[in-house]
Parts: sequence; C-alpha cells; structure tokens
Amino acid sequence: MLNEIPPDTPTIDLQFRMDGGVFNLARLRAKTNTTKTLLREKQYADDNATPGQTAEDLQRTATAYNTVYERFGMQVNTDKTKALIQHPPGQILPNINTTINEHTLEEVDQFSYLGSILTSTPTCKKDVENRIRAAHSAYGRLSCRVFNYHALTMATKIMVFQAIVLSTLLYACETWTLYRSDIQSLERFQQYKLRQILKIPWESHTTNVAVLNQASVTSVEATIIHHRLRWAGHVQRMEPFRLPKIMLYGELANGTRPRGAPKLRYKDQLKRTLALTNIDPSSWEQTARDRATWRRAVHQGTTAFEEKKRK
Repeated sequence: MLNEIPPDTPTIDLQFRMDGGVFNLARLRAKTNTTKTLLREKQYADDNATPGQTAEDLQRTATAYNTVYERFGMQVNTDKTKALIQHPPGQILPNINTTINEHTLEEVDQFSYLGSILTSTPTCKKDVENRIRAAHSAYGRLSCRVFNYHALTMATKIMVFQAIVLSTLLYACETWTLYRSDIQSLERFQQYKLRQILKIPWESHTTNVAVLNQASVTSVEATIIHHRLRWAGHVQRMEPFRLPKIMLYGELANGTRPRGAPKLRYKDQLKRTLALTNIDPSSWEQTARDRATWRRAVHQGTTAFEEKKRK
C-alpha cells in the first residue's frame, strides 16, 4: 500500500551521520558525509501518525492517504482522526483546517498514540501526568485483593507493586526527556504508595530514603536512568538503517534552535545521565557495542548513583 503513495508526498527531512559520536552535533553541519532520510509516516497496525511541515503539506498527505485507502476499499475514520500542531518557538500558528472527504479534522493540543501522549509542546509533562493517572488506577484496582489484604506478606505486596504499578508508571520512560519537576512528581507518587503499603503515617517524619530502604525498592530516578541507558545501548547496536538509530544520531534538516535556554533534547539528557553514572560520554558507544559489557557498566553506574543519592 505504501508504494501507492505519490513520491512527492510531503515528509519530515532528517539528516544524520553515524561517525564522530552522537554528541558531536557540529558534524551534522558538514556539506559532505551527511545522509538525509524522509520520515513520511509511522504506522502501527491500523494506527497511523503522519507528519507535515506546513498546513499545505499536511493537507496533501491526508488527501493522498485517503485516496489510497479508498482504492483498497477502506475508509478513514474522520471522527477519530485528529490534527495536532507543534508551534515553532515563540510563534502561535493559526488553525490549519485539514479536511478529509469534506470533513474538517478536529485540532487538538494533545493526542494519545500507542500508549503515549503527543502534545503541541515538545515536553513529556503530559505523558508523565498520564502515566501517574494510569498507575493510580492500577493501584486502586489491586487495593482490596492485594495491598489491603492481610493474608499476604509485605514482601509479596512490594513485589506486586513493582511488577504492576511501577511498570505502569514508567512505561516508555526510556524515551522520555525529563525535567527535575517531572522526576519529583514521579518520586512523590512512589513515596505516597509505598507509605500506604508499609502503613507509615506522614506524622512519623520518616525520610524518603528510609521508606526506600524498608521496602527494598530502587528510587524512580535510578530506575529511569537504568532504562534509559539500556535503551541507548540497544539503539546504538542497531543497524544504521533503523529509524531509532537515525533519530538518535541525527536532527531535523530544517529549522533552528532558539537562543537562550531552548528545550532539553534527548541527547542532552543522555549525556547528563552518562556523567551521573560515571560512564565516559566520549567512549560510551564503544562500550555499548558489547551487550554484556554495557549491561555490566549500566548496572554498576546505576548502583553507584543510587548509593550516592541515598547518602
């Protein structure tokens, strides 16, 4: 079906280089040795996220996909299809009024796609809030039969909390670009639920470190760091043609970052994480090429970070 999409359909242009290190962004400004690729769509089963750089691009893309779907006897669900605008820094764009079969698509500020929240602002704040709500719901469904059930041991309750509630809370956290306020929100949720399970009242003045020690649970920040480094190593070992690796080693071919304090990038977060875990940012790629060596380095670095955090 994708071969039926016209070749002039608008796309997002990415440029990348696999040599010189992921943090050496200056290499991407070279006129030679850089490769460009086109990000036309991200399709999963019957869900499809289609990017465009302008309102005209998005309209032509929507029309092209609708034409192909109709050719194969399918129909776009215009009630479920939404349009989302990510505004350039310092600019507010007008409504784009994208239509399919004379139906104007609803424009939204956020949209749920494959368990994650896509928003008009390039931050993970809404995604974190959504995961906290989902974890609250998961905890609530298990309260009567697990966390408030006296026949179960405390160790069993903690294991269930880690396996279900924390897994729900930190779903896809390896790809998040978090600010300190986001981490604090996640830490507050973990502390609140652990104190409920352990029956620790707030007036007891028990420290957060003491709660983690009593439950034998790793802090949320250390868990996120562990997942982030494991994922970075996995992406580094991918073949060069894989999209996750292209996005890690590249950037948008068009547009510039604003001066001052622009939004934090995943590369910035990864570089900080490597420094926090005593992994050399200049040689981490060589270490990550061997899976066993990288897992050992990640485990040692995360353990050292957690020990320092608890002092």
